[in-house]
Amino acid sequence: MILAGLHYGPPVYNPGSDTISDLQAIHCGMFQGSYVCSPLHNLANFSVAVLGLSVAVGSILLQHNLPNGRRSNVAIILLVIGGLAALANAFTPEDVTLIGDTVTAIVAFLGANFGLIQIGRATPATDRNYRLFSQILGIAGTVAFILDGFGFATVIGMGAIEWFIVAPILIWAPTTGLHSILQMPQSKRIGSEQRQ
Repeated sequence: MILAGLHYGPPVYNPGSDTISDLQAIHCGMFQGSYVCSPLHNLANFSVAVLGLSVAVGSILLQHNLPNGRRSNVAIILLVIGGLAALANAFTPEDVTLIGDTVTAIVAFLGANFGLIQIGRATPATDRNYRLFSQILGIAGTVAFILDGFGFATVIGMGAIEWFIVAPILIWAPTTGLHSILQMPQSKRIGSEQRQ
């Protein structure tokens, strides 16, 4: 996305006012009152597809780190839905199908952020920091989404509000991967102690 933004335009890509979808648009020209041109739209769409697939598959793999139960299942389902919606969003550029782009983005935004809240709720109380981390990120993304619905984008910019909605999953996913790797030896030790 950074590379697509650096090669955007003219005009230069402004993450405050230009949307994420502008980076994914496949045509150069006027779109919704502004000139959109993203020569590396294929790279932008590929990155969204990889993000969506990674979130969906990674969430399924994360399930073994969570206690069994409805809360964990709901969290994983929400994250998988969010990931699959992001994957679908890569194939629905705004200048080809605005409705498709909007619907897949909304489902991805809500699935991911609600999923983070649920992951935090499903995480054992012994892992308090990760639990709080996931919930705070999910709440922040959800609040940004709600503020967007109330027109807050006109205050800070459409692009800025979208990045605030997406940022939690972009922060959470690699941090969760690292957290899982660091927890792995400990969980194996606990498992072997329980068997003894």
